[in-house]
Amino acid sequence: MFGFVINKLKNRKWLNLCLLMGVALFIALFVCHSMFEKGAGNQILDRLFTDHATQQNEFPAQMSREGTYAVADYPDSQSVLDKLSGYEQKWIEYVDINKVSSQQLITLPGGRADTEFGGPNNYFTIGYLPGLSEYADVVKSQTDEKKSDTSENLDETQENNENTSTDTGTYECCISEKTMDHYGLVAGEKIYLHVPDGSGKKKITFVISQICREKDINDPYWAKTLSDMGDVIFVSQDVFDEMMQYYSEDNISYSDFLMLDYTQINTENASLYDGYMEQFKDADKLYNDNIRDTLERFFIQQKTIKLMLWALELPCLVLLILFIRMISVQILSLEQNDILVLRSRGATKLQVFILYLQQSGIIAFAGCVLGIVLGYIMCRAAASTDGFLRFTAKDISTYKFVWQMLVYAVAAAVIMVLFITVPVWKKSKDAISERSSRGRISKKKPLWEKCFIDVILLALSAYLLYNYNKQKSTLAISVLENRSIDPVMILDNSLFIFAAALLCVRLTGLIILLVDRLFKKHFSPAMYASFLQLKRTRYNQGFLAVFLIMTVAGGIFDANMARTMNSNMEQRIVYNVGCDAIYNEDFRLRIQYNKNGSVNWMYDEPDFGKYESLKNEGICDGVTRVLEDERVDISAGSGSVSDAYLMAINTKEFGETAKLQSDQNDDINDAYWFNYLNELAKEPDGVIISSNLAKDLGLKVGDSLNYSRYVPEAVDEDQIYASENVKVCAIVKGFPGYERYTYETDADKNVTEQEKYLIVANYATVVEKFGMTPYSVWMNLSKGKTVDDIVGYLGGENSENSDSTADNLTDTQSEKVQSEIYRNITSAQQLIDENKNSATVQITNGMFTLSFILSLIVCSVGFLLYWVMTLKQRELQFGIYRAMGMRMREVKAMLLNEQIFLSFLPLLAGAGIGITATAMFVRLISIIYLPQKHNIGVNVYIYPSDMLELTGVLFVAVAVCYVVISRLLKSMKIAQALRLGEDS
Repeated sequence: MFGFVINKLKNRKWLNLCLLMGVALFIALFVCHSMFEKGAGNQILDRLFTDHATQQNEFPAQMSREGTYAVADYPDSQSVLDKLSGYEQKWIEYVDINKVSSQQLITLPGGRADTEFGGPNNYFTIGYLPGLSEYADVVKSQTDEKKSDTSENLDETQENNENTSTDTGTYECCISEKTMDHYGLVAGEKIYLHVPDGSGKKKITFVISQICREKDINDPYWAKTLSDMGDVIFVSQDVFDEMMQYYSEDNISYSDFLMLDYTQINTENASLYDGYMEQFKDADKLYNDNIRDTLERFFIQQKTIKLMLWALELPCLVLLILFIRMISVQILSLEQNDILVLRSRGATKLQVFILYLQQSGIIAFAGCVLGIVLGYIMCRAAASTDGFLRFTAKDISTYKFVWQMLVYAVAAAVIMVLFITVPVWKKSKDAISERSSRGRISKKKPLWEKCFIDVILLALSAYLLYNYNKQKSTLAISVLENRSIDPVMILDNSLFIFAAALLCVRLTGLIILLVDRLFKKHFSPAMYASFLQLKRTRYNQGFLAVFLIMTVAGGIFDANMARTMNSNMEQRIVYNVGCDAIYNEDFRLRIQYNKNGSVNWMYDEPDFGKYESLKNEGICDGVTRVLEDERVDISAGSGSVSDAYLMAINTKEFGETAKLQSDQNDDINDAYWFNYLNELAKEPDGVIISSNLAKDLGLKVGDSLNYSRYVPEAVDEDQIYASENVKVCAIVKGFPGYERYTYETDADKNVTEQEKYLIVANYATVVEKFGMTPYSVWMNLSKGKTVDDIVGYLGGENSENSDSTADNLTDTQSEKVQSEIYRNITSAQQLIDENKNSATVQITNGMFTLSFILSLIVCSVGFLLYWVMTLKQRELQFGIYRAMGMRMREVKAMLLNEQIFLSFLPLLAGAGIGITATAMFVRLISIIYLPQKHNIGVNVYIYPSDMLELTGVLFVAVAVCYVVISRLLKSMKIAQALRLGEDS
């Protein structure tokens, strides 16, 4: 039996190879889903942890416990530390992740303290930090010897503490730089601490032996930085134990932070670990962590990713099913005689079914093996995209082989076996009844055409589109709140394409009947035969038309959707940044508290010359200061607004540096934005304002307004220190760096939309009226230069950390300087790259690219195969036509006419439907990727290159098909064809 099946496969090897290709691609797409889902999930997790570290300025995987212990139960520091270590061991026992670092701090409540030079009534806490000597540097010490040498480290201080005579009541301690600055302390100064000893107060003297700061404040160890620890004076463990004997306090305070390797948290264990941490919290009210919030956001995004993957894969899976059905139907049609022979020789339906079940099982098994390998390659290729049809060599290490791929492969193989084999049961009819019906062409209307399924589906798609468009704002907010998206919103375009394809098949049949009725009397014999064939087979041929339309329309929509998404994202990022790169300078704020209660403050401006030298070095074409303030009150007449956004600029420098692309400007403003800068340059006391501000306050060009600014928040949150009356010289809808719409999230994680008002003033006037306040440095890179060139220059010989040349910096120091510069710089290109590498965008680009490529392959192979097989089936018919005297030229004309109605018209219809779907659905689906309202609306992009690629491939397929048909016709032997007819 098995050998018989193998021979059957060999007899139609080309058809079975095409079927194998379709099955392998179907299984590969199924397999690709699980790998893509896991890889994207791991990528999201890594991104969420990294973003948390950046936004919250803390290590993103901390487990912590803070509280107090009774001194009676824990009489010394080591017993407390052992207890804390026990908690850490218990946490790691369940959450099986490598420990990165641990920070344990124990403190005793201090009290009022007098300082030797600073006066009385200060408050200090005594603390012991075990890792202080390892993770902190001494910046100043009590001794004057070797002031630049910090070889006297914190361990030596602790040794000195241990050898200090307790009779004197004087102990050495260490304080942080913040404590030094806050109290004006110096190394060697004494602190007199009054502590309760049960019988009253006892004075203990501490001498500041060292002042320290973190070696690397970004080290995971510093869950709490020295600044966060407050006014703690650090002592050795022995001194701390001795201090415990003096206190009459019942409790000792502690904090324990355990930092874990978050890269070991993945999609496989995230849910398990989240459950354990939830149990920790329920069992211990003092327990806390910052991991569960990240995992909560991950679970929401993971659900979205799953829905998106299925929604994006489904149209391609349907296309592959159509392709497989088309081939399997052709195979069954050709093997109809074999089935009749088997049935006439006594084979039962079940036996015939089992025979073809084995045949399809062999194909499915081979497709399963190929599909797993192909799915792995397809997933890696899709993950490497950073745009539509743009493959890169970026890191895709999170996309690995997962065991679920085998399960998906088996499931897909079973589906394919059933899909291919089930129609055989219907074909296995009684030999006599089957023979009597052979040769008949079905003239029965399909069910979908009788019931107007195409019209119903089209109406349903239109209703869904209308409904979703009415809910755009709500849908956008739900995306911003990280709620799950509705997959039907993505699938609606596929429903529209399918319904429109069916409608086009209906209309094509009517067009054929209309043309036949109008011109039947004028047809040549060949044309008459052609239309007769079209009328007889129009129901059977509709499948090919639907296949072609969905392929072309889907390919066009995928290409346009991906291009629109990527282009709009890039445009918005470039607009939001406003230039190539922005460096946020560090301004030192000096505050002086006067005896009369007043406060004086001022900012120290850094050296701006080093940025101007970037132009001389050819790194930048433009550099400018941009003073920004988002706490500005504006009033005009009886109206006022608060929290407006002030930009103070040098108009000439700003015009050379900032960017507002011409197509963006045309979409936003009424005139080119340089005209507004020219108006501002003419008016030293003039301002440019946003159109929403002008509307809300009833302002127009030439009117006056008053704006006020607040003192720094470190001085006072609500104190206005200066105001200025200015004249409106221009009104704009968009301006480089100005985002009109902002979004705020409340404690319940509800997102609200707010509008921001813009006011742009002259930099010199603002500094003159309000004094120097922090500004950012905007830079326009020269051609061929990148942010790395800026960082290399500022972190090298021009660095403030070097005395004269870059040689004065060690490699470690240079890396720290450059790392700090990278943290302070915002690059438009860097943001674009990060956006392209986000999981959602990557999945979309990858799946659209795969769908487009698969559409081209499947369409080309399916189209060619269908027509070749159709020609083979009509060999007898063509032989009769040739025997009746029809010329070969007329036979070709007949086939060309059929191709026009059955291939060319569907291809044109597919292109039209694809473009129509683009216009109808792209802006709606863009909400998933661009949920924020923006100064720049969503523009639909259709790249001619994509259309040319699709058209070129289809043209080649049609041309090859026509050439193959012509050669087959030439090689056809009339006598042999007629003899075949007699034998049948």
